[in-house]
Amino acid sequence: MRLLPIPSFAFGLYAAALVATLAVATPAQAQFGLFLGGRGGVDLTDEDWDLFRKALSDALTPMEAGRRTEWNNPKTGVRGDVVVEKIHERDGAPCGDVQANFIRRTVQPYRLTFCKMANGRWAIAP
Repeated sequence: MRLLPIPSFAFGLYAAALVATLAVATPAQAQFGLFLGGRGGVDLTDEDWDLFRKALSDALTPMEAGRRTEWNNPKTGVRGDVVVEKIHERDGAPCGDVQANFIRRTVQPYRLTFCKMANGRWAIAP
C-alpha cells in the first residue's frame, strides 16, 4: 500500500507541481490535491495545516467511529472539523475513513482514508 504523508511544507510552485501530479493519481489523491493547492476555495497556511493535522490525529486517536474534532485559525479565518466515519485495517495498518470539512466562506468537504504508518504519522491511503 502506498501512503501519502500529510504535507508540512510551504506552498507555491511545489504545491502546484504536487497538485498536477495528484490530478492524474487515484481519485482520493486527486481530491486531496484540490485543497493542497488551494483549489476548491480553500487556501491553507502552514499554521492551518498544523491545526488540521492535530485535529485529524485527535479524531483518529483513539480509533473510534463517530469521533469528531474541530480546529480554528482566527488569524486566517479558516476553520474545520474532522469526523471519523469508519474504522478498519488496510494491509495490516489501522485506518479511518474521515470527512474533513474546511470552512472559510463555504464548506469544502473531503472524504478520505487515512492510515497510520509505522512511524506513527497519519497518511492518506489511495
